[in-house]
Amino acid sequence: MPVTTEHNLNHSVESPSHCVFRRGSSWLALPAVAVREVLPRPQTVFVPGSSAMFVGLCHVRSEFIPVLSLDMIPGQSSDHSDPIMLILDDSDGPWALLVDEVSSLQTLEISDAPEQSASVVTGWATVNDTVVQVLDQAGIRMLAERELATLWEDATAPGRTGGPVPASAGLSEQRGMV
Repeated sequence: MPVTTEHNLNHSVESPSHCVFRRGSSWLALPAVAVREVLPRPQTVFVPGSSAMFVGLCHVRSEFIPVLSLDMIPGQSSDHSDPIMLILDDSDGPWALLVDEVSSLQTLEISDAPEQSASVVTGWATVNDTVVQVLDQAGIRMLAERELATLWEDATAPGRTGGPVPASAGLSEQRGMV
């Protein structure tokens, strides 16, 4: 998809500007006002015992930022290099998503997503004959928070036989691959 910088100033207020990006073969978008920064993927630190959706933490300009994967969206898998990070602003602080490419800021005419689509996909749009899935920033964050809350409840449940993974465990043990 070529980078486009055209803006239609006469476009309706109902179609705000979106940041269009690619992950794998899928084109996705988030409201541009939610995206604080786009930068090359910094080094991340894996957090033992976290869900697969949580890539880890990174340190950017004196802030520790949680980094999430888009693997929860159908058609997305973890076999991407994700060399770019989008930092999103939220009421509780910034968090990030990993993507393969950022294309442009576009004003999108969005149609509602079908009922069977992923809960974080709010609609669909077309940019240069390419279908773009419009994502819900709050939905992604709520999904991540639910996964982390479930992991925390499981880890602190009375009578739980397991315990936290020791820091000395190998990476494959930390990720449950043994």
